[in-house]
Amino acid sequence: MAWQPFDIGRFHYFSHAWLLDTHEVGLYDPETRRVITVTLPNPDGHFNLDDGEPDDITPVNKAGAALIAHLDDLPPETVGLKIDEAGKVLSFWADPERDWTPVLDHLAVEKYQFPPHMASKTVLRSELTELRRFVVNVDLVSYTASPSIRPHNKGDNRYIFKYAIHTLIPIWTELQILARLPPHPHRMTLDRLVLDETTGSRVVGFTTKYIDSETLDKSRPPFKLKWLRQLMQTVDDLNLRHGIIHQDIAHRNLLIDPETDSIVLFDFNTAYRVGVKKEGGLDNEGKWGERDDVKGVLIFLYEYITRDPALKLYWLHMLDEKDFRDPAKWIKHPDVELDDDVAEFYCELMAWARSRRAGEQLTHYTEAPEPLDWPSLPEEARLIDNVANRHKEGLPYLHWTRPLLSKLDPTRRLLATGRYADDEPVVQGLKQRRRPSAATTSEPAKKRLRGGRAGKDDGAKGVPVVARDVARVGRTLRSRQATPPKRRISTDSNPDLSAKA
Repeated sequence: MAWQPFDIGRFHYFSHAWLLDTHEVGLYDPETRRVITVTLPNPDGHFNLDDGEPDDITPVNKAGAALIAHLDDLPPETVGLKIDEAGKVLSFWADPERDWTPVLDHLAVEKYQFPPHMASKTVLRSELTELRRFVVNVDLVSYTASPSIRPHNKGDNRYIFKYAIHTLIPIWTELQILARLPPHPHRMTLDRLVLDETTGSRVVGFTTKYIDSETLDKSRPPFKLKWLRQLMQTVDDLNLRHGIIHQDIAHRNLLIDPETDSIVLFDFNTAYRVGVKKEGGLDNEGKWGERDDVKGVLIFLYEYITRDPALKLYWLHMLDEKDFRDPAKWIKHPDVELDDDVAEFYCELMAWARSRRAGEQLTHYTEAPEPLDWPSLPEEARLIDNVANRHKEGLPYLHWTRPLLSKLDPTRRLLATGRYADDEPVVQGLKQRRRPSAATTSEPAKKRLRGGRAGKDDGAKGVPVVARDVARVGRTLRSRQATPPKRRISTDSNPDLSAKA
């Protein structure tokens, strides 16, 4: 069955709760880095938990349409709005205690047990200037000049900043791999670890060299046979030398370096070590269906040459490699340019694929000549809280919210913190004075981080813990977790934070 996507523009599905007469749809806005809740009518009282059914898709699409139409005109602090059946905004609110944006307590550098040469290469988040926003949790940044930070990207002070806001699990794996892989001409390499500016010790993300080139899903340059050979060699090196499976070989994760005229593979957040089994959910390291890299290369090249539109409806693990081996199907699209005949590409690819399938197969990454190994993800990294809880408990958290692109002040420098550079010293001074000790975290708060309810003696009620990575396929329904009591939102009940549209 083909995957049926939502039609919600720039927003990303986060959660969906069915209540008696309303839907509460949580959508993540990658521009502001905030979850926004849209409350809309549920006139039929349907309660359907089947992903992909109209009862699920239609309300989410309506919520997305409302945000597309109205969010740019609402106050920047807005965390929720209520709409009628026609999509008209009835009220909106900015109460942080109703903000379900996830909050992470990032891990200290020491927890990662990086090789010494990598653990010392760091930069603070507040030392990064935002230049451009790419996709979810990926930006183009520059380093602030200092004695310890000097651009070494051939004089180009531009880097890719990839960060973790909602879950540490994928970035944990990607960081461990990038920090341990030796340099390779056709793989993206790690430049620096990015640390939070409040403690200067917790890893919030990392930077890599910026290559001034579009990914192959956007640029579609005339494809060269040598690029295919480079990609096959890169996959062999990962799989057979290090015991690593990338699992997401696709045009969106490939680009051409114009300086070297070479293909470059990046995005290792779904990679895993051969033989490691997934436990506790799709986000964990491990094999995700039939997504091996030989199949990935084969289907990538087939799609690049044929531009078969049907492939957009399927994930890699849904496709059968055998369906793409018939040479009669390899018909070049009229707009595609190659530097050799299709037959040459096809023959080299199939010869390589047959060789890989017939060769000795690793059953565990430790069988590889140069296996990569790293510690298990600490249990504390799986704990996810949200802004609402932190405000109720009076506990600190790392802020990520930033202005909409349409409302940026072009005369000021926006940092990766989401704040303007001229605001940062003031904000940091306030945060340092107000920041409670980590030891003050109450036991009820710790229980809530694990999704449980507080004890009877503290009087606090359990609140939902949103435990879903917005980049993941599949959907975690807040209605399956502990949810707060249904509350009607109106301008009368909260005049300070609501307004009529």
